[in-house]
Amino acid sequence: MVTFLFGISMGEIIIVFLVVLLLFGANKIPEFAKMLGKGMNEFRKATEDLKREFNENTNDLKDDLVEARKYLNEQGKEMKEDIQRAGQEVKDDFEETKKDTENLVHEETEDVVGEIDDASRNVYGISHEGKRDEAGKRDETPNPGDSADQENNNSEKEEK
Repeated sequence: MVTFLFGISMGEIIIVFLVVLLLFGANKIPEFAKMLGKGMNEFRKATEDLKREFNENTNDLKDDLVEARKYLNEQGKEMKEDIQRAGQEVKDDFEETKKDTENLVHEETEDVVGEIDDASRNVYGISHEGKRDEAGKRDETPNPGDSADQENNNSEKEEK
C-alpha cells in the first residue's frame, strides 16, 4: 500500500471521496472544489505578501549592515595608515638616533685612540715626527698640541 498525505493511503482517500459524494451530492462537489481553490489562492497570496514584507524589511537591515561594514572598513584603513605613519616616524627617529650615536662613538673612539697613541709615544720614547732617541727616551721637540706633556716634562726636570 502506498501512503500519500499524512499516512493516508490511496484506498482511504477514495473512501473519503465517496463519503463526501454521498453526503453532499454531485452538485455540491464543484462548489467545494471552487471554495477550496479560492482558499488556496488566498493562502498563496498571503504567503507572498508576507515574503515581500519580510524581504522589504530585511533589505533595510541589509542596507544598514552594508553601510556599517563600509564605515568599519574605512575606519580600519585609516587606522592602518595611522599606524604605518607612526611606525615610519619611529623608524626615522631610530635611524637618526643611531646615526648620532655612531658619530658620537666614532668621535670618542678617535679621542681614545689619540690618547693611546700619545701614551705609547711616551712609553717608547717616540716623538710626533717619529724620531726616537738612541737611549730610548723621547725627543723633546716641542709640538703644538703637547703643552700638557711639556708641563709634565718640565716639572719632572725640576724635580731632578
